[in-house]
Amino acid sequence: MLTLFAAALAGFAVLTLEILGVHWLAPWFGTSALVWSNQIGVVLLAMAVGGWWGGRVAKRCKEPLRVAGAALLLSGLLVALAIPALPAIAHWLLPDGLSLDEAARLFLGGSLGSAILLFAPPVFLMSMVSPLLVEARVREREDESAGQAAGEIGAAGTVGSLLGVFGSSLVAIPALGTRPTLVATAVLLLVVGLVLLRPKPRSAGSATAALALLALTPSLGSDPAREAHLPEGSRVLAVKETSIQHLRVLEWEDGQRWLQMNEGLDSYQSVWFPDHRFFPGGYYDLFALAPIYAGPPAGDARAAQVWILGLAAGTAMRPLAAGFGEQDWQATGVEIDSALIELCREWMPLAAEDEHRLSRISGGDARAWLRAAPGEMDCILLDAYANQFEIPLHLATEEFFAEAHAALRDGGVLAINLGTSEEPGSRVGFVDALRAAVGTAFGESVRVHRVARSRNHVLFARKGRALPSLGELAEALPAGAPASLGGALLAGQTLEGLPAEAPFRLTDDRNPLALEQARVWWGGR
Repeated sequence: MLTLFAAALAGFAVLTLEILGVHWLAPWFGTSALVWSNQIGVVLLAMAVGGWWGGRVAKRCKEPLRVAGAALLLSGLLVALAIPALPAIAHWLLPDGLSLDEAARLFLGGSLGSAILLFAPPVFLMSMVSPLLVEARVREREDESAGQAAGEIGAAGTVGSLLGVFGSSLVAIPALGTRPTLVATAVLLLVVGLVLLRPKPRSAGSATAALALLALTPSLGSDPAREAHLPEGSRVLAVKETSIQHLRVLEWEDGQRWLQMNEGLDSYQSVWFPDHRFFPGGYYDLFALAPIYAGPPAGDARAAQVWILGLAAGTAMRPLAAGFGEQDWQATGVEIDSALIELCREWMPLAAEDEHRLSRISGGDARAWLRAAPGEMDCILLDAYANQFEIPLHLATEEFFAEAHAALRDGGVLAINLGTSEEPGSRVGFVDALRAAVGTAFGESVRVHRVARSRNHVLFARKGRALPSLGELAEALPAGAPASLGGALLAGQTLEGLPAEAPFRLTDDRNPLALEQARVWWGGR
């Protein structure tokens, strides 16, 4: 049974490191698809090399069980040492003081380097364990064939891997947190490795205590992720690890608060002010244009219906209120991360009138919820990002935009926040591709506004009707609108209609958006 438990532990630890490793790196490098690819690729390579080398060692060694114990013991030590080493390695690969535009070019290499330095060595050692345990069982049990031993060890390792997959996401992160789970994994590896080594009884107890203390030491200090890439002049109010992302609420001297996800840097997902101002700045202000673009439905006294896909702290609610003015309206906010909703309720509460208008849907995907929506909506706002600059692929396809089109009333408007570092009209990148994809459902009624002094654009598309002219929009701006909002209505700050030719298509079947976003952000255009 001990050999089967050791095999299960090795499988559990490998998958725990693979999954929690990305969450662990998230405050520095994010959790984009390419960061995940780095992590998975490095772990698989280390597993392959470790399994191959373990087989060679098993054939030559006299006591494969003790060698397996040594491999588990050393892997536990490496995991324990990696925990305090991460901040120094991350700072070396991604220096402080960079803007998101500058840092984005280092995310791929930084996450790859971190995975190689921190995860590859312990995974290599843990992957040596399986062939060593097979060899040990064959030698110890004369009636057991190599095939039977390999099947039992492989099955135990797979069961451990399953526990690592589901335990990490469903139990470890919400109940313990990433760092405590890694510490607990290191302790288990150390203890089981020591048992397999079978030291003299007199020294076993003291060795176990010393190794466990070594593994537990990293958990005694403050969490370095709490202040990773902390913008100067801000302080951390709250940190929350969820099964989806790493969240942080910052506060500035003027009372302004930011909600950051994963790598953060100089960017934020939501912004909040104590005075609940109508125009919080940035691309959010342009959401006030959505009700103006849509206009009131003819002969319909019902309250206007708005769906916000990617609600977060609900920053879009204030500009929407400004845009609707005296018109009655209701909003439904969809947010995939339930824990984020609770964090924002506590630290970034909505104005009372916005709270009254808003119904929240959390724990589900925006596209799935949109399919179940009642239809005849006036506005749909899409502000869903998997990371600071990664639009979820299934929310950026011709098929999705057709579903959004079907959910709107005649004259209804789709508004999309686009985060990019490319210039409007760039022939390489993804703004033109997105305009074309939206146009397959909405036709020529598409306009993109560039946000002043920002890396963002906001796209508007109207169902079944022409868009108001820029002059008409300017005349309908709400009182108190900032000059930057008026500036976004200048002809030089917009892209009208569809591109003459789309650089590539975006469909559910084939969507190169992730690579194109990476190319733009990482300077490959």
